[in-house]
Amino acid sequence: MNETTHYLEGYFPQVQELARRLGVDTDWWDFAGKYHQVTQLTLMKVLDALGFSLQEPGDIDRAFTRLEEEYWLATLQPGWVVRQSTGAEIPVHVPDGTDLEVLVETEAGETITLQQIDKWVSPRDFADKRIGEATFFLPPEMPLGYHRLKAKTVEGEFDTEIAVVPDRLSLGYLENQRSWGMMTQLYSLTSRGSWGMGDFSDLSSLGRIFGKFGADFILTNPLHAGEPSLPITPSPYLPVSRRFLNPLYIRPNDIPEFNVLDSEGTAKVKVAFAQAANDLFFPDREKQIDRDRSWKAKREALELIFKLPRSRSRELIFQEFKKNRGQSLEDFALWCAIYDKLGSGPWPGELADIDSPEVAKLREELKVEIEFYCWLQWVSSTQLHEAQQTALLAGMKIGIMNDLAVGVHKYGADAWSLPRAYVTSMSVGAPPDMYNQLGQDWSQPPLNPRFMRHHNWEPLRSIIRAALDDCGALRIDHLMGLLRLWWIPQGAKPNEGTYVRYNHEATVGILLLEASRAGALVVGEDLGTVEDWVRDYMEERGIFGTSVLWFEKNPDNSFRLPDQYREMCMAAVNTHDLPPTLGYLRAQHLIVQDRLEILPTSLEEAKRGLAEDIGEVVGVLYSLGFIDNEDPTEWELILGLHRFIGTSPAKLAVVSLVDAVGDMRMQNQPGTNNEYPNWRIPLADSLGHPLKVEELEYYVGVTEICQCMNETIHPGASEEEYAFE
Repeated sequence: MNETTHYLEGYFPQVQELARRLGVDTDWWDFAGKYHQVTQLTLMKVLDALGFSLQEPGDIDRAFTRLEEEYWLATLQPGWVVRQSTGAEIPVHVPDGTDLEVLVETEAGETITLQQIDKWVSPRDFADKRIGEATFFLPPEMPLGYHRLKAKTVEGEFDTEIAVVPDRLSLGYLENQRSWGMMTQLYSLTSRGSWGMGDFSDLSSLGRIFGKFGADFILTNPLHAGEPSLPITPSPYLPVSRRFLNPLYIRPNDIPEFNVLDSEGTAKVKVAFAQAANDLFFPDREKQIDRDRSWKAKREALELIFKLPRSRSRELIFQEFKKNRGQSLEDFALWCAIYDKLGSGPWPGELADIDSPEVAKLREELKVEIEFYCWLQWVSSTQLHEAQQTALLAGMKIGIMNDLAVGVHKYGADAWSLPRAYVTSMSVGAPPDMYNQLGQDWSQPPLNPRFMRHHNWEPLRSIIRAALDDCGALRIDHLMGLLRLWWIPQGAKPNEGTYVRYNHEATVGILLLEASRAGALVVGEDLGTVEDWVRDYMEERGIFGTSVLWFEKNPDNSFRLPDQYREMCMAAVNTHDLPPTLGYLRAQHLIVQDRLEILPTSLEEAKRGLAEDIGEVVGVLYSLGFIDNEDPTEWELILGLHRFIGTSPAKLAVVSLVDAVGDMRMQNQPGTNNEYPNWRIPLADSLGHPLKVEELEYYVGVTEICQCMNETIHPGASEEEYAFE
């Protein structure tokens, strides 16, 4: 307890009430069913982060007064998000007795006058003003979109934005059909032409191969921007920005200007490519994805290509791209250019402030570098677009399913360019649960719910819109982050945080509107601790959940049968936080955890528990006819597991590429950083030999598992419909 907390002793109920008014939970239940009350110190730190500093008892009353004034002294409230079918009652505040007209100007330019309804609300006195509240009705079935809500009085015209959003996201063809797709970590998948790691060209190849084999989508890792210069953070879930792409995935050779390089430039690019792809000196089992090596070489080539003249049409397209992306692209490129000079933050003095004179000076001095980073985004966007078109032309109905990370680096571009949108004194994480009994701190600042509302949810809109560019679906990592997030005060332990709630009608509504405009599906990762109402709410809004076979258990701890799965979900055998299924069956994750001393039990006990689970699953698979005997080979068991999820009612099923090729090593060991080579494992077969994209089309395991999914997802379809050789 600090001095301020001691001084406010006795005012805890008032602090709790203020917290609840601001969406801050004052208690929580842990995974074991134990009740916890959030401490006064934690509540005060969170309230301070939201702009309500409590230094003395009078601050509490002033905080409540401020909330009242925010409501009554604003002619129109900001942040309106309304379901299309329901309409809304719109309160408008003007001096009592003032004549008033309220209308909506739609995105299409139509003007709709709203009718006042008979709803009496007592006026309120503020200083020398008496403020009245008039209520107007926004009718249902307004067109979807972001419209302007306007109030006209003798004192002037006031306006704000109002978003009319879908009640439920259309499932398109999935209303009456089912689909399956392939999941991969793109960086881990290399080809003969890639620069030491997977890229957008490899993504195109995946779309072509698996579209031909009957898949409807490719689920990849987040493609968000990483650091512009070395060292590069391996985790795709800790980006510097969620609004821009990672140029690491560019294939330099596919840029049209590459073809006009002179002989000297071509030679330099060939040398750079050789440096990026050279891992011949490492034994297969020691080979890892080296982003630093790849980007160092790739950047040299990109800088050469950038300096080449572009055709008039190409230049016009580039300039149009910059115009459409606007100031946010310029700010991101500026951050990248400054990062090249200073490295990782926090940056000193005025450089930490995007609006400072020193930053303005750098904006002028670094024009060439800024143009380079804008160009990188254009090239990235173009190559991602080509990958999506390739997937659709190959017969995929969805194409690329992008992945949206839960947050960004606290010293990254988004937090720097939109400082008020992020709460940098807080960190997002998770309370103690069955997987980590100390809780988790992900070191990412949360979005500020008050800032988002007062800015009509623009920060969230731009993040979702960017993630949906040239994708047919979006997976949202930790979907609950749109509903509530576990905030941890800076310097506190993970279990000393609390949940801060977001207006889920608004955040989910914005998500559905953006997805509807993009013609995309949405899958929410809803694993772990989820409030009871959330999954029903997701289904109501047309958002798919996530079901992983090993986690799908009944209250008696028995495994759920296929017909017990949700229809509105994407069913999978594993995730990127589990080892490939072959590695899982061989307890590779337990061996790694034991070696790293993070296994909560003895290795022998953990293996016994795993063997029991596997034994139970084998019995279920045999009883359902998914395997032919009770002593299957490992590959027979892997195919049986996929028949299991394929025959469930789940609208979507996804196969992990590592399972198709018999890979063993996990991509990520939760709870570790560099103790395990997270996010650096190249795709390999069961013997640890790295595989190239070109081999997948002819790999027996790939064709067999694709046939398995087609037979279960599309029973009765002829083999001729899928191009197996």
